[in-house]
Amino acid sequence: MSRRGGRPGRWRRGVTALLLGAVAVTAAACGSNASAQGQPTTTSVTAQGGTLTVGVDQAATGCNPNTAAGATAANQLALAPVLPSAFTISNTGQSVINSALLVGAEVIDIKPQTVVYTINPKAVWSDGVPITAADFIYAWQQQNGGNADAAYPSGNQASILGYSDIASMKASNRGRTVTVVFSTPFADWQMLFANLLPAHVMEKVGWDPACHTVDPAIDVSGGPFKIASVTDGGAVINYAANPRWWGQTPLLDGLVLKTASSPSQLASWLAQGSAQVVLPSSFDASFLDRVSSLRTAQSEVDVSATFLQLAFSQTSPVLDTLGIREAVAHSVDRQALVDQVVGWADLAIVPSASHLYVQNQNAYPGPLPAPLNQWPTTTTTTAPPSATTPAVFPSTADLDAAAKLFTAAGFTRTIEGTWVGADGAPFTVRLVVDTGDAWAATTGDLLVRQLEHAGITVTTTTAPTMAAAGAELAAGGADLALIPTTTSPYPSRTSTWYTPVAGPPGPGGSTDWTNNDDPTLNNIFAQASTELNPVTAVPIYAQADQQLWNTMVSLPLFAEPTVLAWSLATTGITPNPHSPAGLFWLTQTWGVMVSVPISAPSTTVVVGARTS
Repeated sequence: MSRRGGRPGRWRRGVTALLLGAVAVTAAACGSNASAQGQPTTTSVTAQGGTLTVGVDQAATGCNPNTAAGATAANQLALAPVLPSAFTISNTGQSVINSALLVGAEVIDIKPQTVVYTINPKAVWSDGVPITAADFIYAWQQQNGGNADAAYPSGNQASILGYSDIASMKASNRGRTVTVVFSTPFADWQMLFANLLPAHVMEKVGWDPACHTVDPAIDVSGGPFKIASVTDGGAVINYAANPRWWGQTPLLDGLVLKTASSPSQLASWLAQGSAQVVLPSSFDASFLDRVSSLRTAQSEVDVSATFLQLAFSQTSPVLDTLGIREAVAHSVDRQALVDQVVGWADLAIVPSASHLYVQNQNAYPGPLPAPLNQWPTTTTTTAPPSATTPAVFPSTADLDAAAKLFTAAGFTRTIEGTWVGADGAPFTVRLVVDTGDAWAATTGDLLVRQLEHAGITVTTTTAPTMAAAGAELAAGGADLALIPTTTSPYPSRTSTWYTPVAGPPGPGGSTDWTNNDDPTLNNIFAQASTELNPVTAVPIYAQADQQLWNTMVSLPLFAEPTVLAWSLATTGITPNPHSPAGLFWLTQTWGVMVSVPISAPSTTVVVGARTS
């Protein structure tokens, strides 16, 4: 579902640059008289050593990505080369075991569900302390949500999902084996024990230390790189190769993560060579034109793991009936939003057909057919044959359907086109927009125009983050919220978006900002999350999605695009749009390319001494 390289012209330029490089290398290898024939006399090879600089436009703001405040995309990215996870998300969107950290991880029993993790005996933190079961047990104690002990505060976790289902954990084999027994089956157990922190450090500084960026004294490394220094108030993070790393040796001596003020500055850094990889959180056409026209760089546009949705408060007196929520939804032209907000970046993006998945995931029910004018309908599916495809809402506005629903609810339309109630007051909705997400900010203005064109009066407020916008909706300060939602290979996480399974919205990772508490939906999610066979779980999640369409808890709009651009003088850079930390999922393969004479006998050149 990705569109590599953006528009066709952009991709052709990227391929041309690569082909020119390949031709140069081939010509250089044709013979020693290449220079006399006007052929290149050098070729490019992978170097051993060197440093690559990665530019982003959002800075890390904390040192524990497992806390409620620390679970930002910027923090997760900054700590990905450092903090180990039991499983990671690959560039194909699959959950894969971290074979450096774990020798094995398997379910050995299902009654009760029992998982055994075997830690690599070579695994060690960069300060020399072994990585053991104590680190896993500490992560569970802090995130299970059920401890009243002050040492394990409740409500200060990015998520308690899965951890709250663990009944016990036991260490054996001198701390290298962890046996986890669940009180309730949890299908997505592979999502647990991500971004492990060193227990021996955290027990001293606390689960949520007062740090405003990553901290090498706290974020002790269990990965291929360690944090060497943090400068410019957190705007520059310098990484060095971890000398105690036991896994695949990185090609690089170090990495630099540098924060720009804007995507435009990122494009300038790439053009100037002061950054070799740039990953903006959002971008515009000028950014894409600039980076894709560089002959020294390659760029790729993909569908990200995040989709934008319009969330409806289920406790708002304005939207307390299904008919009114559907009337508002019918007033939204999602196809027009796609065309105006993201269509220029990636023609593959379509109005969302799912509340649970983004369109680059296997279980996504497929793109909406065009035209789609009837409700309900079904779509073709890319999910396994056992899945059922949810009926989805029309992708274009249907103002006649909206008018019938408003009229049935007792509203009349004035000569000016505004819907008013029996008391003559305009039908008014309060919309909060997460302006920290540039795609949401752009969509907000267009959405307001659409709703007002349909006769709906709108008052708008803004919030700096998704959590802040969601909190305003949950607290009754808004009726609608325009917020981004990030998916993963673990569908049980979606239950925290639409049910109170993780508690009230906010603490413990609950993002049920709509205050939805539908017993039917709750039961479906409970069944799905305990189904250990992922194939069997797919149609159950499809039922949950159908129930969300039936009750109009939210209106999914579209997947957000993402772009990565990188210098052709690098190697091993692989876009990974499936995770906020995806870019750094395999930094051991990253390297720099250098020119050497064609007579050089080796294909690896040492360009710098290892640093520690």
